[in-house]
Amino acid sequence: MDRITIKEACTLLGVSRPTFNAYRQKYQLSEVRLGGKIRLSKTEIIEKVILPAGDVEKTHSLSLISEDNIKKIQPLPGVYDLRRIQGIDAYGVLGLLCSIKAHLNQSENNSVSLLVDGLPFCSYLEAIGFFTEVQRAHHSRVSYNATALRARALSRSAVILPLHLIGYRGAEKKILDELYDPLLKQGFSESYCGHIGWIIGELCDNAHTHSGGPCYLIIEALELTSTATRFLTIAVGDIGIGIPASLKNNPKYSNLRDDVLLPMAFQSEVSRMEVEPKRGKGLNDVMAIGKGNSSWLKVETGGLAMMFDFRGGQDKITFTHPIAQASGTRFGLVLIDSEFEKFSRASINEIVDKFMGNT
Repeated sequence: MDRITIKEACTLLGVSRPTFNAYRQKYQLSEVRLGGKIRLSKTEIIEKVILPAGDVEKTHSLSLISEDNIKKIQPLPGVYDLRRIQGIDAYGVLGLLCSIKAHLNQSENNSVSLLVDGLPFCSYLEAIGFFTEVQRAHHSRVSYNATALRARALSRSAVILPLHLIGYRGAEKKILDELYDPLLKQGFSESYCGHIGWIIGELCDNAHTHSGGPCYLIIEALELTSTATRFLTIAVGDIGIGIPASLKNNPKYSNLRDDVLLPMAFQSEVSRMEVEPKRGKGLNDVMAIGKGNSSWLKVETGGLAMMFDFRGGQDKITFTHPIAQASGTRFGLVLIDSEFEKFSRASINEIVDKFMGNT
C-alpha cells in the first residue's frame, strides 16, 4: 500500500499536477508501472518532499521516565518519524510498537510509513527485531526504506533479551529457561533471576488475561553512569482492551471510572472474574516486589498511566502521561541487583488505599 498514483500524490502534497511534475524531477522520485499506471512511493515522497532529513532534529526521548510521547514523532496520521528519536529504552520500544500495531488494527485501510535513517538508533531497532514485529501480519501495509538502514551487529550491550512475541499463555517459559544461564554467568544471583522469571510470568499472564491475544516482551540493562549498581528493565505490552475495560466485565466494577479501576487492579482479590474472588493477586505481588526491591514501575492502559516509585523507601504513586495513546496495556519495571525485602499483600493494599483516598 506504499505505492500511490500521481493523483493521490498531488492530494498528499496539496499541489497541482504541474507542480508535482516539477517535484518529480527536483527530488528524483522513483516510479514503477503497475496495471499500466505510474505508481510512486508514498514513504519516499514524505521523506524527500514533506519531511526531508536535513530538517529533522533528534529531540525526543521515549522511555519509562520521560515526558515525551509517540504523537511527537507522528507528523502525519500513520507516519512515524523515527529519525526524530534521540533515545529510547525497552518501555519506549514497546510503546512505539504497540502504537503502530494499534493503528494498523483499527482499520484494514490503515497503513504505516516509517521514516528511518542510517544512524545507530534505527540500526538498533533493526537488530532487536523491531521492524520484523511491526510487519508481522501486516507486511503489505507497512513501508520503510530498508536500504537506508546500515546493517550492524547488535552492539548495544544493554540488550539482555531482544524483542519477543509471546503468542500464547505460558510461551515465555521457554524464553526464560534460555535466559537464566547468561544472567547467572554475568553474576546475577539465583534469587534475582527467580524474581525476574516470576515477574515476567505474571506480567505476560496478565497481558493475555486482559488482551485475549499475544503480548511482547523485551529486557534491557538500564545504564546509569552515576552508579555502579546494575539495573534491568523488564517491559511487557499488548494491544488488547486494557485493564479498566477488562475489569468492567465484573458487574461489581462496571460503573466505576477508569482512573479508579487502574489503581484498584493492584489490590489483592480485585479481578474481572466475580466467580473467582481469590484471583487478582498478580499485580499486587508485582507491586510488592517493586517495593521490596526499592525500584520503580510504570503502567499505561486506556489513555491513563501510573508511576510507582519506591526508591529511597518512599511509596510515591502518581498518575502520569502515557507514551502511547493506544489500546492495551504496557508495563515497565526496573529491578535493582540487590536484596528483596518481602511485603505482604495487605501492606500493598494499604499503600494503594492511601493513594486512592488522596486522589
